[in-house]
Amino acid sequence: MKNLTYTLLLTILLFVAIPGYSLAEDQPDVAAIIAAETFTETLDKGDFAGAWQQTSTVNQSYTDQHPDWYIKVVAIRPLLGNVIKRELEKLSRHSSWVGLPDGDYLRVSFTTVFQNKKDSLETVVLVREKGIWVVSSYHLR
Repeated sequence: MKNLTYTLLLTILLFVAIPGYSLAEDQPDVAAIIAAETFTETLDKGDFAGAWQQTSTVNQSYTDQHPDWYIKVVAIRPLLGNVIKRELEKLSRHSSWVGLPDGDYLRVSFTTVFQNKKDSLETVVLVREKGIWVVSSYHLR
């Protein structure tokens, strides 16, 4: 009991002694993970138009054509078959992304097993727009 008390006191002192430290900065944004999972599940159903509706305004600003990643998804995803298993692999936060305006980005990677492709890495890049996480891009390797 004494050790637990000392541990709790030490933990509290560390948080007080280190100004500006925030647990929230180290914790993944649950809403972002849910957005990434919802997007991949929509792709799993073959609802590419529905998945497109979950993307950012930059993506949806393509009026006559979709970006390359979307065209590849529509062509390739049906060939992979059903998802057997998908697990969260990695999260990383970024303040910028290649070819896009600076902002709040989160890369969410999943290891995925498809019926016709055993080892895959799915990466969903999300951007925060008006306080909500939306899909910026999707990559499948």
